[in-house]
Amino acid sequence: MKFNLGKYLLLGLIATFSQNGYGTGNDPEKAEQELVQLKKEIKSLQATLKSKQKQQSAALKRLQSSEKQIATTSKILRSTLRQLSQKERELKKLRRQQKNLESSKKEQKAALASQIRAAYISGSQEYLKMLLNQEDPEALGRMLVYYDYMNKARSQKVAKLQKTLLELENIDKTIQEEIRNLNLLKQSKEEESERLNKLKNKRKQIVDNLNKEIDAKNERLTELQINAKELQELIDSVREAIEKVDFSQPMEGLKKLKGKLNWPTAGKRIRSYGSRLAEGLRSNGVVIGASEGKPVNAIHYGRVVYADWLRGFGLLVILDHGEGYMSLYGYNQALYKQVGDWVEAGEAIATVGQSGGQHQPGLYFELRHQGKPFNPGRWFR
Repeated sequence: MKFNLGKYLLLGLIATFSQNGYGTGNDPEKAEQELVQLKKEIKSLQATLKSKQKQQSAALKRLQSSEKQIATTSKILRSTLRQLSQKERELKKLRRQQKNLESSKKEQKAALASQIRAAYISGSQEYLKMLLNQEDPEALGRMLVYYDYMNKARSQKVAKLQKTLLELENIDKTIQEEIRNLNLLKQSKEEESERLNKLKNKRKQIVDNLNKEIDAKNERLTELQINAKELQELIDSVREAIEKVDFSQPMEGLKKLKGKLNWPTAGKRIRSYGSRLAEGLRSNGVVIGASEGKPVNAIHYGRVVYADWLRGFGLLVILDHGEGYMSLYGYNQALYKQVGDWVEAGEAIATVGQSGGQHQPGLYFELRHQGKPFNPGRWFR
C-alpha cells in the first residue's frame, strides 16, 4: 500500500506553518528551521515506507479511485446545495423588499393624487383671486409663500415616487437574475446527484467483486490482518515523523478530558471496542452507525497529520492532540481538512460515509496513546 505520507504531511505542514505561523509564535526563522527538519525526517520516512509497500490488487486500486471520485463529487454537491440555499434566502429577501416597495409606491401615488386633486379643485380659483386682490400686500405675501411650499411638497412627492419606481425596476431585474442563477444551480444539483448515484452504483459493483475475490481465496482473516498492520505502520511512521520535529507550540493531549469529550458524530454504536472481527483478531476502535453525509467533528483541538485513503479504512483523518494522543476517523465519504490544518473541538473535518469497501454508512473511530489503541468508552459524555 502506497501511503504517500511524505507528500501529504509535507505539503500540508509547509502551508500551515509558513502561512499561519502555528507552532512558531509567528517566527519565520523558526518556521523555516522546523520545515527543514521535517523535510529531512519525511525523506527518511519515505525511504523506509517504500521498502515495506505491498502491491495492491487491481480491485483495490479501482475501489480507491472510485471512493475518491465519490468524495470529490459529494463535496461539489454539498457546495452546490449550500449555494442553492443561499440563493433561495437572497431571493426571499429581495421579494420582501419588492413587496415593501410596492406598498410604498401605492401610498405615495395615493398621497400625490390627493394633493393634485385638492390643488386642482381650489388652487386655480384662489390663486387668481389672490393676484387680483392687491389691497392687502401682507396677505398676498403669505399666500405666495403658501403656494410655493405646496408646489415644493408636490415636487418632493413626485421625486420620491420616481425613486421608488426606479428601485422597483432595479429589484425586478435583480430578482429575474437570481431566478436564472437559482435554476442553473438546481440543474447543477440534479446533474451532480445523478453523477453521485452512478458512482455509488459503480462502487457497489467493485466492492462486490472485491469481496468475491477475497472469499474465493478464503483470505478474509488475512485481509483484516493486512489492514490492521498497515494502519499500525502508518501510525508508527506518523509518530516518528512528528516526534523528530521540534514544534514549538505544545498541545496538552487528552488526559485531563476523560469523561468530558463529545462523540465525533451522533448514532448507535454498531461495533464496540474489542469486539471480535475474526479468529484471533479484535477491533481497535468503534463503529458508529450514522446516515451518509452527516458531519464528522473533531473531538478536541489538534493538528491534522493524515488525510487520505487507506486500505480497509477508506478516507481517513488522523488528528494529533499532543502528549502522544491521537484520534482516528475512518470510512468517511469526504474529507474537509488537509494535513497541517489546525482544528477546534466540534469542528467538522469530514462527512460520514462507507469508504474502504464498507457495506453500510458509519464512522470508524479510534483513540490512541503512544501509538497503542485504547477503549474510548469512558472518555465521552
